[in-house]
Amino acid sequence: MRDREAFAYFRGNIAAVHRAQTAVLAGTGQAAGAPVPEFLVAGWAGAEPVTLRTLQRAFRRELTPAQLAVWRDGEEGRQAAEVYLRRPQAARNQIWEMDHKKLPSPASVAHA
Repeated sequence: MRDREAFAYFRGNIAAVHRAQTAVLAGTGQAAGAPVPEFLVAGWAGAEPVTLRTLQRAFRRELTPAQLAVWRDGEEGRQAAEVYLRRPQAARNQIWEMDHKKLPSPASVAHA
């Protein structure tokens, strides 16, 4: 839970979350020259240290690509990462789609 709050606080930067968590667990309370917010310090007290790669895998496993993108790039990133008009899976040839354009009739083409 605290890692997700840190992910939001650092705007989707997993490396910054790892630096802050490592600083808190080391007892310094400062990451990259800035103090780690108190709500993160309290949440990580007594936590087990994890590697950056483990933290990256955990976020990719727990969050969808759209959720990752919204914290990094905002609403535009979410829309770019999300599948538009997702359909349930069906057997092949079960669902057909047609174009919504009305084609001219052969009679109107012959007069042109």
